[in-house]
Amino acid sequence: MPENNKKYYIALSGAKKNVGDFLITERATALLNRIAPEFEYVILPHWKQMDDIEFVNNSEGIIILGGPGFQMNMFPGVYKLVKDLKEIKVPIHTLGAGWKGIPGDRTTEKLYEFTNSAKQMLELMNHTSAGMSCRDYQTERTLKNNGYNNVTMTGCPVWYDLNSIGKKFVAPKEIKRIVYTPAQDEVFSNQSIEVLKFLRNKYSNSEIIVSFHRGIGTVDEYTPENDARNTKKIADAAKKIGARIVDVSFDASNLNFYDECDLHIGYRVHAHIYFLSKRLPSILLHEDGRGNGVSDALNSPGIDAYRASKVYSKLFGRFNKNARILSIYRKLGFKLNVNIVNDINILINELDTQGYQRFQDVSNFIDDHYKVMERFIKNMTNNSCN
Repeated sequence: MPENNKKYYIALSGAKKNVGDFLITERATALLNRIAPEFEYVILPHWKQMDDIEFVNNSEGIIILGGPGFQMNMFPGVYKLVKDLKEIKVPIHTLGAGWKGIPGDRTTEKLYEFTNSAKQMLELMNHTSAGMSCRDYQTERTLKNNGYNNVTMTGCPVWYDLNSIGKKFVAPKEIKRIVYTPAQDEVFSNQSIEVLKFLRNKYSNSEIIVSFHRGIGTVDEYTPENDARNTKKIADAAKKIGARIVDVSFDASNLNFYDECDLHIGYRVHAHIYFLSKRLPSILLHEDGRGNGVSDALNSPGIDAYRASKVYSKLFGRFNKNARILSIYRKLGFKLNVNIVNDINILINELDTQGYQRFQDVSNFIDDHYKVMERFIKNMTNNSCN
């Protein structure tokens, strides 16, 4: 709770088990404390209702910290907040939140529609002075397509490792240690193992570390049976080929060993961003719009793990935003990328030939865009003082 009557914000975190959510919270609060240190930030879980409405309304506002929060049922499906939004008398902001479009192409963007309850929350945020901060251009386009224009593409808070801002990217002389993050969705299970075996063969003399951001093989209050089954299957396959497995869930400090690795390849968005923020090379495999959005925003190396059907995309692209139509499109327009190993091999060879120069461009973009994040936070917090 706030000390010495200091003005405070309520910062809503999604950190339950997924280490990416803990990383978002850590980096977001570091940004807030650096840019607006005059406030205190009280961190609360976004999946629980806030019962003390007086405490809420005595704050300077609510800040939602990153994550794929712009989901079609974002309130109350993702953010519980309170039973009736009219009870909240202070501004609600997002800080680098993203969408979760599946499969994640332009047709998905066009069809994406929010529920009526989510629209109530979006209207409130759209009419604040600073508006909403989102983590990629796909999210920005999706929000604007739904009529919400008070949006700033600040990037995800994890882009900004404060100790790395301004540092140059240094290409690895040799790939000795690789982090591989498999997909969480069970539909990609066999593909994840196929990619893992490819990496083992391509980098036969390198250490392969398979990193699980949401745990390995254990069902708990945050992990359904299908997730546990998928991670156990992949972990067993990794052991058979001599790869090392690591459970990095629950604590962002579990990712510290990434700093000593030469390359990341995999599906986990925040492993990818962590490497890029530290000026280390990474290739992201897109499960859905979360991955597409990051690669598009940073112009960083990425490959679709799925293939969106051009025929169905053209057909369904004729419709206006409609959640029911999108659900049908997901079923008909989505299939796995059977050429993913070849696509990865081509990209790796290109990056190696070019001396990984593309990652210096990514680093430059992050440095330049930090100013956008800084302006947004100052605008958000300055308006609360008025």
